[in-house]
Amino acid sequence: MPPIYVKPENALKRSEELLALGTPQSQQQAFENLVEVFQSKKFKHTPVSILEPIVFKFLDLCVEMNRKAHARQALLQFKNAVQTTSVSSIEKVLNHFIAQAEGRLATATEQAKAEVAALPENPVVDDELPLQPTSLLLDTFVESAGDRERIERRLIAPAQKFCWDAYDISLDIAKSNDRLEVIYQSVAHRAFNFCKVHQRKSDFRRLCEQRLRKDLTNAAKYGHQQHAINLSDPETLGRFLDTRFLQLETAVELELWQEAFRSVEDVHGLVAAGKKVAKPAMMANYYEKLTQIFKAEGGKQTAVFHAAAWARYFQYAERAGISNDKAPGSVLLSALAVPLGEVETKQRLIALLNLPKMPTRDSLVKDAAGKHLKRVPADIRQIYQILEVDFQPTTACKTLAPLISSLAPEYQPYLPALREVVLSRLVQELAQVYDTVTLSHILNLVKPFENTPWSTDMPSLEKFLMSACRRGDISASVDHVAQTITFVTSTAQPNRLSDLAIVLYNTIQYLNPAPITSRADAFAAAIAQAEEERKQVAHRRQIVQKRRELMEEANLRKQREESTALAERLKAKAAEDERKAKEAAKQAELDRLRKQMDDARRAEAEQLAKQLADKGALKVDIKNIEDLDSNKLVALQVEQLAKEKREHAERLRIVGKRVDHLERAMRKEERPLLTEDYEKQKVQDKVEHERINKESKEAAIQQQKASVELKNRLGRMLPDFLTVRDTVEGQREKEFKLAREKARAKVDEEKKKLKEKLIERKKAEKAKRDEERRQAEERERQAAEEAEARAAEEAARAEEEAKAAAEIEAAKAAAAERAAAARAEREAQRAKDEELLKMRLAREEEAERRRAERSSGTGAYRRPGAPAPAAESPSSAAPALAPTTVKAGGWRERAAAKAAAEANGTASPTAAPSSPAPAAAPAEGESNGAPASERAPIKWTRGGARGGRGGGSAPPPSGRTSSGRW
Repeated sequence: MPPIYVKPENALKRSEELLALGTPQSQQQAFENLVEVFQSKKFKHTPVSILEPIVFKFLDLCVEMNRKAHARQALLQFKNAVQTTSVSSIEKVLNHFIAQAEGRLATATEQAKAEVAALPENPVVDDELPLQPTSLLLDTFVESAGDRERIERRLIAPAQKFCWDAYDISLDIAKSNDRLEVIYQSVAHRAFNFCKVHQRKSDFRRLCEQRLRKDLTNAAKYGHQQHAINLSDPETLGRFLDTRFLQLETAVELELWQEAFRSVEDVHGLVAAGKKVAKPAMMANYYEKLTQIFKAEGGKQTAVFHAAAWARYFQYAERAGISNDKAPGSVLLSALAVPLGEVETKQRLIALLNLPKMPTRDSLVKDAAGKHLKRVPADIRQIYQILEVDFQPTTACKTLAPLISSLAPEYQPYLPALREVVLSRLVQELAQVYDTVTLSHILNLVKPFENTPWSTDMPSLEKFLMSACRRGDISASVDHVAQTITFVTSTAQPNRLSDLAIVLYNTIQYLNPAPITSRADAFAAAIAQAEEERKQVAHRRQIVQKRRELMEEANLRKQREESTALAERLKAKAAEDERKAKEAAKQAELDRLRKQMDDARRAEAEQLAKQLADKGALKVDIKNIEDLDSNKLVALQVEQLAKEKREHAERLRIVGKRVDHLERAMRKEERPLLTEDYEKQKVQDKVEHERINKESKEAAIQQQKASVELKNRLGRMLPDFLTVRDTVEGQREKEFKLAREKARAKVDEEKKKLKEKLIERKKAEKAKRDEERRQAEERERQAAEEAEARAAEEAARAEEEAKAAAEIEAAKAAAAERAAAARAEREAQRAKDEELLKMRLAREEEAERRRAERSSGTGAYRRPGAPAPAAESPSSAAPALAPTTVKAGGWRERAAAKAAAEANGTASPTAAPSSPAPAAAPAEGESNGAPASERAPIKWTRGGARGGRGGGSAPPPSGRTSSGRW
C-alpha cells in the first residue's frame, strides 16, 4: 500500500500543534512529520511560499535536537528545488539557520555564565568565628575552577560544535555557484569571526584548508560548467580578495603564522590571476600583514623581507592616504636592522612581495634614507648617521647608548637586531685595523651599553662572535685561553689587490711623472687624431651599409623560397592528414561496432555465469574461460553437476562401509575388557580415598599445634604491650591538651581583634552618619533658598503670561470671525452631501427590504413552532439614528457639542443586541435637528445585519437573527 500523501501546509500545522504540547515525544513526532515532507516525491513541485516556513520550522527543530545530518540533507533538497526560481529564498534560509545556531550558542553561554556566577566563591562563614573547621575544610577541598570547566564543557562545547557545523554546512550548500557567491562570502566572514571570538584555532585551519582553498580550486577546475564561479569578474574577484584579507587578519590575530603565510599566498594568487589592479588600501593591508608574519618568524633570512614589506606597505599606504607618523621610522629602522652579509635568494618570497629581484640591505637602506630620512624622528636620524654615514668604532657606542634608551615603544622590537648590526659593524672595523684584539678591549668599547637593552657581557659577546663567524659576517678565530680574537684575512680578496694596485700606480706617477707637452701641440695632435678617426668611421659606415643591403636582399630571397616550399609541404601534409583521418574514422567505426557486439555477447555470458555461480552450480573460474557463450556455459554446467553427483555418491559409499567395519571391530575387542577395567577402578578409588583422609588428619594436627605455640608466645608479650600503650596514650593526651590550650588562646585573640574591628567600624559609621546628616541639612537650606528664588521668578512669569493671554484672546476673536465665514461655506457643502447621502440610503434600504422579502417568503428556513415574521413598515425597519449637532470648529467645540447631546438623552447609534425591540426611529426625511452627514456610521453586528443605519432589524433576545444565523 503506497504511503499517504500529506500536504506540506497541513504537516506544518500538525507539527506546530505537536510543538505546542511542549513534551519531548511531541517534539519528536513533529520532527518526523516534517521529515516525511522532505522525503515526498512532490517536494520539488511545491511552491516556494509554502516551502519556506516548513524549512524554517524544520531547521529550528534540527538546531534544538542537534540533528546536523538532517539539516544538511534538508538544505540540499531545498537548494535543488528552488535554485532556478528563487535564489533569495536560499540566502534567507541559510541566514536563518546560522542565526538559530548562533542564538543557541549565545543562550548556552549566558546559561553557563549564570551557573558559574551561582557557584560560591568562598564558603559562608560566621564573622564571629572566622576559624571554624568547616571553613578550613571547604577552603582546602572545594575547587570551583573544575566546576566551571565542567559547566562550560556540558553547555557551551555542544553549542560551539553545532555552530561550527552550521557554518560548514552553509558553505557546502553555497559553494561553486555564482548565484550564491554573496551568501558564501558572508558565511565565511561569520565563520572567521566565530573562530576569532572563541579561539577555535583547529577549526580555523580546517575552514581554510579543507573548505575555502578546496572550493577555490574546484571553482577554477570546473569553470566551464553552468553557473560556475567566474574569477575574471572584477566584483567576484574583489569579494574573494576581501574574504582572503579577512582570513589573513584572523590568522594574524590568532597567531597562526603558517596559516597566515598560506593566506598570503592565496591573496597573491588571486591578485596575480585578476585582470583588475587591486585597491591601494587593500594592498597596504596585504603588506602590513606580511610585515607581521616576517617579524614573527624572525632570523636573518626573513629580516630583509620584513624591511622590504615595510617599504611596500608605506608605498601603498601613501597612495591610499592611511599612513601614520610612525611608519617612516619603522621603514628606516627595519632596513637598518637587516643583518650584514649575504642572504639566500628565495624566489617564493620575492614573488609574494611583487619585487623584480632579491632585495639587499644596501638598496633598502639607501631607498629608505632617500625617501624618509627627513620625516623620521631625530633619534632615528642620528642612529642612521652613526651606522651608515660616519661609523667610529671608539665613539659609536657612547653616542648610541642614549639614543636607544629614548626610542618610542613602537620601535623597541627592532633593538635586538640593531644590536647585532652594531656589533658586526664594530668587529668589521676592528678587523680592518688589527690582526688580534682582546675580548676585554671589545667589552670596553661596548661598556656604554650597560643598563640599556643592548647590555653585553663576556658570554653574550662570545656567543655573538661564534654566530657571526658561522653566518660569514666575519672571519676570525677566538682563543678562549688568552681571551683574544684573531682576524683571518684572505690574500685573494679583490678589494685588497685593487687597493694595492692603486697605491703602486700613484707611487710610480710620483716618482717618474710623464713629460708635459705644450697646450697648442696637444690641441693640434688631438684635432688630427679626431679627423683620422672620423674618416675611418665614415669608411666603416659605408662598408656596414653595403653589407646590410646585401644581407637584406639575400634574406628576402631566402624567405620567399622558404614560404613557397612551406606552402607546398603544408598542402601535401593537409591532404595526407585528411586521407588518414577518413581511414582512421572508418576503421574506428568498424572497431567500435565489433567491440560493441563482443561486449554485448560477453556481458550476456558473464551475466549468465554470474547467476549460475551465485546459485552455487558452476565451480569453474570464469575469468580463465575464453570465448564465453551461453550454450557452452549451460553444457559445462550440466556436465559438472553430473560429475559432482557421481563423485559424491561414491565417496559416501566408501566412507559408510569403512565406518561400519571399524565400529564392529572396536566393539568386538572392547567387550572382554570392560569387566576387568571396572575391578581395577574400584581398587584405585579405595586407595585414593584412604590417602586423602590420612593427609587431612595430619594437616589438622599440625595446624592446632602451631596455633597453641603462637598463643603462648604472644601471651608472654602482653604485659609489655599494655605498658607501652599506656605510655603512648598519656603522651598523646598531654600533646592534645597543650594544642587545645593554644587553639583556645588563638581563638580568644581573634575574638579580641574582631571586637576591636567592630568598634572601629561602628565609630566610622557613626562619623559617616553625622557627616551625611550635616550635608542633608545643608542641602535642605540650599533647597529652601532656591525655592524662594523660584517663587519670585514664578510671580514675574505669571505677570508676563497674563499679558500674553490678553494678546491671545484678541487673536482668537479675530480668528472666530474668520471661522464663522468658513463655517457658512461648510454648512452649504454639508447640505449638498446630505441630499446625496439620503438618496444612497434610500437605495440601500430598498435593496435590503427586497432581500428580506425574498429570504422570508421564498423558502427561508423557519424553526418548528415559530410564528411567521410580521411585515415591517419601511419606517420601523430602520434602526434608530442618533443625530448630533456638531458645529464646525476645533476639538473643544466638538467635545462641547457631544456633551450637550448626551445631556439631552440622545439615543445610541446602534441598538443593543440584548434589547427586545428596536427603538422608534425618525423617518428618512426627518433630520431631527442635525444634517444627515452627521449621523452615526454604519456598523455590522454578528448576524450579518447592519446597525446604525439601513434596512436591518435588531436581533432577537435569543441571540439569533430572523434567518436563524449568528
